[in-house]
Amino acid sequence: MSFTGKSETFLNTPVTNDGFFPDLNLGDLQRVYRIPAEYTQQMVETHLRLAISDCNSQLAVKRFEWKQQGFNSLQAVADQEVGIDVMFVEQYKRAVYMRAKGLLLGQFATMNRREQAENLAKESDETYQDCLAHSGRAIRRLLGLTENISVALL
Repeated sequence: MSFTGKSETFLNTPVTNDGFFPDLNLGDLQRVYRIPAEYTQQMVETHLRLAISDCNSQLAVKRFEWKQQGFNSLQAVADQEVGIDVMFVEQYKRAVYMRAKGLLLGQFATMNRREQAENLAKESDETYQDCLAHSGRAIRRLLGLTENISVALL
């Protein structure tokens, strides 16, 4: 039992990825990124799969480059890049989990409500935008971009 009186049981459900990027786990999302216990397993899993799809799409070109270099998984890239201060697998997990959290928190307003003060942080647009920003920064690190903004000549 947690300090809030809610159960601290976490789902130990693996979510299979595409073979290149690592498989993820619903329990890790709940535990590390503090997903509210009110969400059903189906809701959490659905939004985690959506986040995986979004992040994998954003990394498709980079994934192709890595595969052209002979890497069969993100872990293989990470193993080769020892000494770089970006941990590829952890950055990928952060990108996906933060995107999933942002998507899930956007759903909170449709669930049963309690006092507004308790739910404010769970459903605020600022919290949602912050989650997506963290996800975007992790994606940029995986793409080899160290700054949070970039410019392209059109």
